Amino acid sequence: MEQKGTGSPRGAVLLVTVASLAFAVSGPVARLARPAHPVFVACGRVALAAMILFAIDPGGVVRSARALAPANRLRILLCGALLGVHFALFLAGLDRTSLPAAVTLVSLEPVSVVLCALLVHGVRPTRREQIGVLLATAGAAVMASAAGSGEHQIAGDLLVLAAVALYGLYVAVARSLKDALPPRQAGALIYATAALTIGVALVPLGAHEGIGALPIGSFLAIFALAVIPTLVGHTSVQAAARHLSPAIVALVSPGETLGGLVIGAALLGAIPTWREIAGAAVILAGCSITIVGPAPPPVLDGAKADERPLQS
Repeated sequence: MEQKGTGSPRGAVLLVTVASLAFAVSGPVARLARPAHPVFVACGRVALAAMILFAIDPGGVVRSARALAPANRLRILLCGALLGVHFALFLAGLDRTSLPAAVTLVSLEPVSVVLCALLVHGVRPTRREQIGVLLATAGAAVMASAAGSGEHQIAGDLLVLAAVALYGLYVAVARSLKDALPPRQAGALIYATAALTIGVALVPLGAHEGIGALPIGSFLAIFALAVIPTLVGHTSVQAAARHLSPAIVALVSPGETLGGLVIGAALLGAIPTWREIAGAAVILAGCSITIVGPAPPPVLDGAKADERPLQS
């Protein structure tokens, strides 16, 4: 059954807002999963998410999977593989760099999303969306310049940047599934594929070692990651990507950064610097311009439907 609220732009904007709040807990809670291997954490979160969605509506998931056209089955597999590698890279990078640096670099995802949408779908952002995304990205750059001490490592930053690049492709593929099947059924199949993709790497990376000795807190953190940023966050993004322009969907990432910094400071004592606070203010301004700014001029006849800005 289709999720309520996804059929209108206002409902889709609400989903993006909910996803931002859900994503914000991802980095801080992933830190609480230590000493679990980050790749095991990535596999566990999507495996649990897939099982929960399947348990909610097993018949619907099976019927949707059987009814998929071959091309859409390939898109589901590609979407799941991209999401799985994205999670593994992000959590591995987070484990190798500071929390402020990791959640700040995530703010660069709007650039990846918009570029991939342009390359894959030919969707051009409106001028207002371009300004908002560029402003949000500038804010991310300001915050990134403040990170560089303590746990901050270049290797971890590079892993997070690779995850950012894959996120853009993931959203572009999710957009192509708009009419294939409802978001909840799509989520079950995508998360299952992601779990299988990551699962292949568990043994070669030694991520399965010491699982039995992990504290209960690690498993609780993995369950929280499965429910909040995965089930709530990514399922909302998959639904919103069907109805909103890529630029607005991309602004989930700056919202994640702002929330992640606040939660990290409250739970883990990772207090942001004044430069990070200034960058956060610039990001918020970019989000506001893109989502609630003045409406652009009407679209001329013959313009592509996907290029029409959807108002909040």
